[in-house]
Amino acid sequence: SSAAAPAVAGPAADGFLRLVNSARAAVGAPPVSLDARLTAAAHTHAAGMAARGSLGSEGADGLSVYQRLTASGYAYLTVGEHLVSGPRDAAGFVEYCLSSEQSRRTIHDPAFTEAGVAYVPDGRSGTLYWTALWARPFTPAGLAQTAAEVVTLTNAERARAGLRPLAVDPLLTNAAQAHSADMVARAFYSHTSPDGSEPWHRAAAAGSTRRTIGENIACGQRSAAEVVQGWMDSPGHRANILKPTFTHIGVGFAGGGSAGTYWTQLFGA
Repeated sequence: SSAAAPAVAGPAADGFLRLVNSARAAVGAPPVSLDARLTAAAHTHAAGMAARGSLGSEGADGLSVYQRLTASGYAYLTVGEHLVSGPRDAAGFVEYCLSSEQSRRTIHDPAFTEAGVAYVPDGRSGTLYWTALWARPFTPAGLAQTAAEVVTLTNAERARAGLRPLAVDPLLTNAAQAHSADMVARAFYSHTSPDGSEPWHRAAAAGSTRRTIGENIACGQRSAAEVVQGWMDSPGHRANILKPTFTHIGVGFAGGGSAGTYWTQLFGA
């Protein structure tokens, strides 16, 4: 009898999956499964690092590991990565990733459902360059849930300040979502789009008639809690969240680009 080759292969894959799922089970996180596109992107990225002989989230072609992932057709709601050189096998790699708090948090994160891993030796030194990618794939329901979490956390901050909650506005939501997607698609990070449009232009273009518009953006944060905390820690963004006259909100999120995640809050009154 003959067995078909698995879709995801590689000397590291089986040992890696067993070890990380054991570490996740120990903290009550659900197991991850291997995904072929995550593995392929991890391999391409590891090969680039090995060719250069240095670690980095951008390849020689200027593409980030996140852009490589979205270019492969993999859309995600959250993403994480480990870029490591040195370990000789999956056990050494996972042990290294569990050795510091921040990288351990990625392995333990219950939000991730899929992973990919690859290593490529540096042709000169033989050093192994590893890339592990972690993600939760995009679904419309998942996007709605992420946006709802941002709204809930934002309204909790307003309640603490004695302010009324913001109501979700579908038109502001559409404009915010379009801006996050545009920042990924056109590789910029700004309140001003490459065509010169500002938040109030985008709100009006989406059909909103609200007279006062405010906008918060952020990139790189991996969860609703992280992004709202970041905005609250920044005086200008905090002022928008706690502006008494704002009555409505829309939230946008897109994965990709150089930072991995792009968030938009659009406020209206």
